[in-house]
Amino acid sequence: MNHCQLHLRDAGVASMRKFLAVIFCLAISVAGCSEPIGESLRPLPMRVGGVRMLTMTTPRALHAAVALHDGRILISGGTVNANVGGVLETAEIYDPMAGNFTPTGSMTAARQGHTATVLPHGEVLITGGQKNIGFRAALASAEIYDPNSGTFRATGSMSTPREGHTATLLRDGRVLIAGGSSNGITTTSTAEVYNPRTRSFTTISPMNVPREAHTATLLKNGKVLIAGGGRGGMPGGYIVYANGEIFDPASNTFSMINAQMVNDRVGQAAALLDDGQVLLAGGKSGKILSPFGGGNLSSLAPLNTAEVFDPESRSFSAVGRMQATHYLAVATKLENGMVLVGGGWNSYGTIIGGQRFADLFDPMRNIFSGGADFNVARLNQTDTMMPDGAVMVAGGIDGDGNVTATVEFYAPHHGKFVLAPSTKRPQLSE
Repeated sequence: MNHCQLHLRDAGVASMRKFLAVIFCLAISVAGCSEPIGESLRPLPMRVGGVRMLTMTTPRALHAAVALHDGRILISGGTVNANVGGVLETAEIYDPMAGNFTPTGSMTAARQGHTATVLPHGEVLITGGQKNIGFRAALASAEIYDPNSGTFRATGSMSTPREGHTATLLRDGRVLIAGGSSNGITTTSTAEVYNPRTRSFTTISPMNVPREAHTATLLKNGKVLIAGGGRGGMPGGYIVYANGEIFDPASNTFSMINAQMVNDRVGQAAALLDDGQVLLAGGKSGKILSPFGGGNLSSLAPLNTAEVFDPESRSFSAVGRMQATHYLAVATKLENGMVLVGGGWNSYGTIIGGQRFADLFDPMRNIFSGGADFNVARLNQTDTMMPDGAVMVAGGIDGDGNVTATVEFYAPHHGKFVLAPSTKRPQLSE
């Protein structure tokens, strides 16, 4: 049994498998296992059009990035090349005033596919992820980053190892942790909450179905929409969901939504709109059945469809299609209310790498328009809103299948990606 068959039976769903499906074979369950892709052996692209690009201190993919209360951006972990031993414990800070990256303290454990959540008092909660490439590599440990001291420290442990899970900051300051996989194969429905006051995790009632690679979005009423995702490691093959459920923090319980989503989706992107609805964009469907029963992820291409969830009617409705397919993409709501959906899985012949195109959703018209191209194609990158309203896009896997250290910025007032951040706060009305 080769490494594709060994590690990627359910490829493309949990955080680690998302990345393995890209790095080791990338065609694996998506386009048929063929040749391995590149592993960052060639020089990284540092220039575009003769202009030198800003870079992180190290290449990273499947890392985490969050904006701190002081406007700086913390980038942690990830993998440098998807080899055994390639997972990183290092972290770095981007200072928008200085326009550079500097190392900060290292995490207590190497992690990829982990979550990072900024707590109300400004510290950052890091949970789960994977410590290495392979089976049973998921982590149950968690840690806290203190931006004042620039250090990480351990903080309790989750009830189970998790990768492909979600972490959502609730209005009362707790963090909801839901779903994922504990061993890279079996999906869990378990959930728990982290209390920053007691610095501990408490197990709560589980979700109604096991989920991984789903989305969790805090609604304006304080509840959380859990949507889509998939389930592996059980009879019937891999299943992709077209359903959702609502988490109520008052009772710590989940309730199913009666209405079905327009599409079943795993690995989709999600964003809360200004009107309180939730945009669900792209992902991958599993409706086509294999000869052996169950969902057959390998026969389907990424989706260019999108839909919105209305919390008042508890219903889903279709919106205009995206100009490109986006599977494992990132959605970022801009200050003007529009949503940028960028990056994701793409095929370049025998190589699977990043998507170069980004789509822009206009909630006033429920259509996508005015998209722009990345300067570097990206998959498993991070997109982080900056104090000036721009979006910093960092790392990921490029179009050659290599992990990149390059960084670029989406400038809303220009409607395109630029190689250097603005030196002053842009006026969105320009």
